[in-house]
Amino acid sequence: MTRTVSYLSYNMTTSDASDKDGRIPVGRQFDFIGDVETEQMILNDGDESLCLGYHDVEIYEDVYVGDMMEYKATMTHIGNTSRDCLIEVFKLASRDKNSDKPGAMIWYDEPVLCSKGNVRLVVKKHLQRGEQPDGLVKDPWFELEDFPEDDVEF
Repeated sequence: MTRTVSYLSYNMTTSDASDKDGRIPVGRQFDFIGDVETEQMILNDGDESLCLGYHDVEIYEDVYVGDMMEYKATMTHIGNTSRDCLIEVFKLASRDKNSDKPGAMIWYDEPVLCSKGNVRLVVKKHLQRGEQPDGLVKDPWFELEDFPEDDVEF
């Protein structure tokens, strides 16, 4: 059984913004997209992947400081070493700018689709260790032979 969907939730902070208006640059959003697609590959193959590229990326909504975001990676194709995923970015809530309460949020009835696109990833054949259903990655490293401490250079 292959895990086909991974999620990452994140609340945008001032350190994510690039201007005084609190807008989050698309490049910063791709950091989180990269994280969710990496999680998808680790859970499916037990290893991180190499990103070959994105295509058909569409941006619908701006993202701002205080927005509660959800990043979603859905596996759409599994090849010998390549993996294709649909990436979707949703806004779940936004900071209530009209409230005096710190942390006041406006939650949307339905998540707002902010962007979507496709990505092709590669997991080298010799690194594929199969599905990791419990989320724990099996140790990929072979045991090193014991060697005298004086042979080690620091």
